[in-house]
Amino acid sequence: MSAYLYTEDELPEKFKYPSSYIEIMSMDVIPDIEPWSFICEFKESSAFWMREVKGKYPTRRLVPFAKVNYSDDIACFDGADTSGEPKVYYVHAFASAGWEDRGYTDNFAEWLKMARFESARYKAEQAEDDV
Repeated sequence: MSAYLYTEDELPEKFKYPSSYIEIMSMDVIPDIEPWSFICEFKESSAFWMREVKGKYPTRRLVPFAKVNYSDDIACFDGADTSGEPKVYYVHAFASAGWEDRGYTDNFAEWLKMARFESARYKAEQAEDDV
């Protein structure tokens, strides 16, 4: 499977994806981190979320890359950061501007660690419910 990455024209000026994100998106199989999913699996989904965050939060430079399946929360890179290791913001999509912020992690590696932990817990709870 080929992941869709935003084009240079779609990204904030001088934004660089974290190399660890590029590595994961280059894998033949993108990791299953349910309840999170990487929106880059579908170009249409990526385009939708980029339009949404640009329209809802025009003063913020956000680069959406993942969504959680039980709410409208999305994970976005800080597009204003040009270091190649941007913060990851949790954004409650569709909230009014100023009310969207749900916190952040220092970088993609921290976010992925948290997402994997949440995924393990979520899957364990789902398995218990199936018993």
